[in-house]
Amino acid sequence: MKKLTFILSITCILLLSACNKKNEEKAPESNKKKYSIGVSLKKESSSNETESIPLVTPIENLVNQITYVIFNAETGNEYYRATQTSELPGMGEIYFDLPIGEYIFIAVASKTLFGINKYYRDNEVPILLPLSEANMQYWQPNSTMADKHYKTDDTFYARSRVSVSGNQVVSLTLQRVVGKLEVIVEDVEDFIVDVNLEATGFTLDTQKTFGTIDNNAGYEVSNANGPISIYILRTEKPILIEIRGGGVRKMMNVPIYRNKRTIVKGKLLVPSASTSFSVTINDKWLIDTAVVHF
Repeated sequence: MKKLTFILSITCILLLSACNKKNEEKAPESNKKKYSIGVSLKKESSSNETESIPLVTPIENLVNQITYVIFNAETGNEYYRATQTSELPGMGEIYFDLPIGEYIFIAVASKTLFGINKYYRDNEVPILLPLSEANMQYWQPNSTMADKHYKTDDTFYARSRVSVSGNQVVSLTLQRVVGKLEVIVEDVEDFIVDVNLEATGFTLDTQKTFGTIDNNAGYEVSNANGPISIYILRTEKPILIEIRGGGVRKMMNVPIYRNKRTIVKGKLLVPSASTSFSVTINDKWLIDTAVVHF
C-alpha cells in the first residue's frame, strides 16, 4: 500500500535544549517529577518503492510546518504545544518533558502553514481548547469568516494515547489526510476548473473537516501553467467542480479519497453518452487511483 508515512521516535533526552520556544505553549503543572522526552521524525519506505533500503528524505523537503499538541487524556485539556518550520534548522527534532500520566499525542504536518484553534494570524497568542474542540486550519488572510481561500497542500496527521510512567520510546506514524484531484480534458486545449465546497481545516479529535473556501464561491485554476493537480482536504463527501472550456460548461460531484488521486478525464465538446461516471480505486498514491468519465 502506497502511503507516505513518518515515524516519531520518542527517546529520553534533555529538556527543551533545542525547542522552538517562541512557538511553544505549556499548561501550568505542579512540581511533579518529569521525564525528558525527545521526538524525531523520519520517512519510511512505501509499498511503491522497490529498493530494499528506505529512502531518506529530509523532513523540510516534505513539509513546511510541524505542530505537536499534547492533551491530558483524562481531562482533555491541552498540556503542551510546539511548532517547527522548515526555515529554521533542526526540523523534526524537538525536546520536552512530561510528568507521570495519560496523554494524547497529536502531530500535524503540512506544506502550507496553518494555525491551531485559529485561522487568522493576528498575533502569537495561542488559543487553548479541549481536545473535543481543538482544530487546525490553513492560515487565512483576515479575520472575516466568509473570506476563506484555497490553501490546501500535502498534509499529514498522527495520534496516539501514551502512558507516561518513566523513560520510554513512543512511535507515531504520520499519514496523509488529503486526496488529489487531477482533471484532463481531451478535446479542449484551454480550460478552467472551479472547485467548490473544499474545506479549510479539520478537528484534531475526529479529523472532521470544516469551513468552506470563498474565493467568489469557489476556487478556479487554469491549465495554462500545466496539468491541473489540486490537493483536496474534504474527503468525507464529494466536492462540486465545474469544468469550462470551448464555450461549454460541465458540473459534477467528484469523490475524493485520502492518499489517492481522483482523475477526471473526458471530453467537453463531445461528451460521453452516459451522464453517470465511474470510479476506479487503487491504494497507490503515484498512479491513477480514481477515474471519472464525463
